[in-house]
Amino acid sequence: MTVIKLTTQAYCKMLLHAAKYPHCAVNGLLVAENQKRKDGQPVLCVDCVPLFHGTLALAPMMEIALTLIDTWCKENKYVIAGYYQANERIKETRPNQFAEKVAARIAENFSEAALIMVDNSKISMSCYDPAISVFEHHDNKWKCRDASIDCCEDWSEAQKIMSALLEDRSYDSLIDFDNHLDDLRNDWTNPEINKSILHLC
Repeated sequence: MTVIKLTTQAYCKMLLHAAKYPHCAVNGLLVAENQKRKDGQPVLCVDCVPLFHGTLALAPMMEIALTLIDTWCKENKYVIAGYYQANERIKETRPNQFAEKVAARIAENFSEAALIMVDNSKISMSCYDPAISVFEHHDNKWKCRDASIDCCEDWSEAQKIMSALLEDRSYDSLIDFDNHLDDLRNDWTNPEINKSILHLC
């Protein structure tokens, strides 16, 4: 069984997306470097691409996003390695049928794909606990991974930086694919937030 781990950048951007739209469901993709790994070596998700807020299940928009992001991944030697979603209701932390369907499609091309659910109730300025649950695909079902397995490459760094980003309201400048479709000048790779995270490391 391969373990998925998140870099600070991937973790923080995912949570910033949920923090920007606390009244909406949000989703996005996780990307990993496209490289051979030794047995037992974790899949390291180095970044995430925020997709949509509000209405998530629009198939044509999802197709456009997946095609464009897949091309970007190939150009940058990445692979789409997972899917994340934060549900609209604060206590709803289980994946719905749409989340499972998108994650299963990703798993067709990347067998170690993960489905990550953001727990909105755990997003706070202090960031004491990881605000995500990781689901892995076993026996044609998405099962929640044991919470004791660390989900971040460096949790103390992710915790410190996420807290600083929330305090600075960095989520206001986060661009998702919806924002990009509204105005093509909006860059869904979020270079400014990437710089802020790097600066805080």
